[in-house]
Amino acid sequence: MENEVLANAGVDVFEEVFKLIFTKLYDEMATHRGQHPYLRFRNTNTAAQLKRAMQDLIVLSTPHWDDPEKKRSRVARYMATPSLLCGLDRVSASVVDLRRHKNAEGIRLKNGDKRLVEYGDDAFANAARNRLRIINDMLESHWADLARTDEQLAADLKEMVGTRDDEAAQSFDFAARTVHRVFNNEDWEQGGRFYGAWWISCPSRLRPYILINGKRTVEVDYSGLHAAMLYAQDGQPIPDDPYERCLTKKDNKTERKLVKLTFNALLNADSVNRISEIEDYSPEITRRSWHDFKWYIVSKYPEFRQHFGSGVGLRLQRKDSDLAEKVMLRFAAMRYACLPVHDSFIVHHGLQDELDRIMREAFEAEFGVSGKVGVDIGIGEVVPGCDVPIEPDLDRLLKSEGYEARLHAFWDRQSAAEQDQVLPSSMKG
Repeated sequence: MENEVLANAGVDVFEEVFKLIFTKLYDEMATHRGQHPYLRFRNTNTAAQLKRAMQDLIVLSTPHWDDPEKKRSRVARYMATPSLLCGLDRVSASVVDLRRHKNAEGIRLKNGDKRLVEYGDDAFANAARNRLRIINDMLESHWADLARTDEQLAADLKEMVGTRDDEAAQSFDFAARTVHRVFNNEDWEQGGRFYGAWWISCPSRLRPYILINGKRTVEVDYSGLHAAMLYAQDGQPIPDDPYERCLTKKDNKTERKLVKLTFNALLNADSVNRISEIEDYSPEITRRSWHDFKWYIVSKYPEFRQHFGSGVGLRLQRKDSDLAEKVMLRFAAMRYACLPVHDSFIVHHGLQDELDRIMREAFEAEFGVSGKVGVDIGIGEVVPGCDVPIEPDLDRLLKSEGYEARLHAFWDRQSAAEQDQVLPSSMKG
């Protein structure tokens, strides 16, 4: 397979490797199903040898699981084996060479069972798709990574085994740099949030390490977004922290998170009585059983009682996803990177004030009042002080590793692409 790739000088190595892999897999499947009588993809090995070779390239990392309640189902995920990674390394391939196909559907509509449905030619979807291309072009023109060495990241992921971050940790894919929108219940007015990029599912403990183009970042979020939207829609003043009234101890972040998750679950559900216990619920923290706690939250918001158990949450998601789209389009117009994480955004640390302003303007344009925002500063570039002189490591300077190597590879590819665009067609290839 490596020889097949090397024979095509000047091509995208990563793309050619995966063309070979998936063409062969499809050929095997089509022959097995009787769609054609013999293998069309050249094979000099026996079927058993070929099967072993293909199985040595990709391995199941996260098995499929179908939740009967359709709330926590997960798709099967596969990952490259060390054998495949070593082969790609031998031909100087990098994860930065991997890209999702530009024609992959980015506007997705699901039914009540959370399965994709066809929707044909739709004016709203067409316009949303065009705006999504602008956003994805912005995301692909920058490189987001984690300021962790390979050894540090491996240790981080090991610590997450068996925790709620375990599944996200298994799915780290720095090549997943574009997003798509998912609408729900066959209704363009429900859902619409952005998914697909690796940083969206990045465990919160690692998000402060996110870099953009090798630089430290800042994350700014809308405070109590769905509660703020409801207050704004009803013409009521928006509290600085809508969840504070439910806390037994002020500034208890762990308890506040449970309040927020329960509040949003009450908005998403079609019945308060049928709401399942939220993930990681802890009666030790709230000092209440799950049944008592959810009704406690209901009692603390008499102004929202009609919204709890109404399913309004998905309609609020449509509004918050539209806010996210507006914010990202503003940054795309300025040619700056802006990474979405549902109700928050990650940008270069020097753009904090700009992001704060744009988020407030987007909220005010939609609801007529200014929204509140909160800030988390990234720690990626911060280096602890040290009194010991640093000796230059020439080997390390000449041969970068981990996130530094990926960034250098990204800049190399960007420079090559820009040079290719300015060359006359007679000089290309």
